Amino acid sequence: MVKLGKTDIQVSEIIQGTWVMGKDYWGGAEDKESIEAIQCALEHGIRTFDTAYIYGKGHAEELLGAAIRGVRDTCTVITKLWKTDMAKERVQQGLEEAMRRLQTDYIDVFFIHYPSETVPIEETMTELMRLKGEGKIGAIGVSNFSLRQMEEAMQFGDIDVIQPCYSLLWRFIDRDILPFVIRNEIAVIPYSPLGQGILTGSMKPGHTFREGDSRQNTPLFAPENFERALAVTERVKEVARKYDKTPAQTAVRWVMQCEGMTAPIVGARKRSQVEDNAGAIGWELAKEDREYLDAYSREFAYSLPMYKTLFDKTIEKE
Repeated sequence: MVKLGKTDIQVSEIIQGTWVMGKDYWGGAEDKESIEAIQCALEHGIRTFDTAYIYGKGHAEELLGAAIRGVRDTCTVITKLWKTDMAKERVQQGLEEAMRRLQTDYIDVFFIHYPSETVPIEETMTELMRLKGEGKIGAIGVSNFSLRQMEEAMQFGDIDVIQPCYSLLWRFIDRDILPFVIRNEIAVIPYSPLGQGILTGSMKPGHTFREGDSRQNTPLFAPENFERALAVTERVKEVARKYDKTPAQTAVRWVMQCEGMTAPIVGARKRSQVEDNAGAIGWELAKEDREYLDAYSREFAYSLPMYKTLFDKTIEKE
């Protein structure tokens, strides 16, 4: 377990993600397999779980609540407020609805999932700070915020943790956010450390997705990026062989050892994937191998245009 920034909250070295369990983005998840994956995580000492209302409109939260019923107090539960629920009257309601789905009376870490285009951040942060003071939430986080948006939010309350995208293939926070959170002792629990699955080593040029999988429309799978991303994966495979590890374990381990990272969020749709993810724990990449991967990572990630998010090909102005 590792400490979450300046809070007293402890999180697992890796965090089990549940987005795929919501069924509405990745396609193909079965509830039985999802619950088995959560149980497998518990068996491997992974007791921190990240979920959100938007993952199947509450379905992932409901599955998680059912799967950890009876051991809830030994787990750290992270969930999120969707950007349409950030008005004062909706914040508490959104929290209470999440607690009901998760079968709990408190949330360890409550995130603003995306910044709102309409509700002033002061309104949302003031309400979150009130709920934190009442003990209904243990920590406040923001996800997918720019540095400017974070600084504005911090005028009205605590940001204890951020949840950005970070991997060997996606490093936009290196520019300004990561130095800022390191200076301010804000925890970082990055999502998509496997580059939406590319860094598992299972994909090849011309990869096709199952029906309902929306990754095919995202920046990393754009023709101008995908094959170059696969070239980075080949370097990951090369390093993985030295340690008798899988590419996924190696890619996750690299993120775990990056400065400022608290614990990465790694998703899984079934037990075997959780077992693979758990293999990122308990060993270390040597300095020369971290730097070797870092060099290839920078060559790719720093050449990407300023995409709006991992899920949106819109290119923002610098």
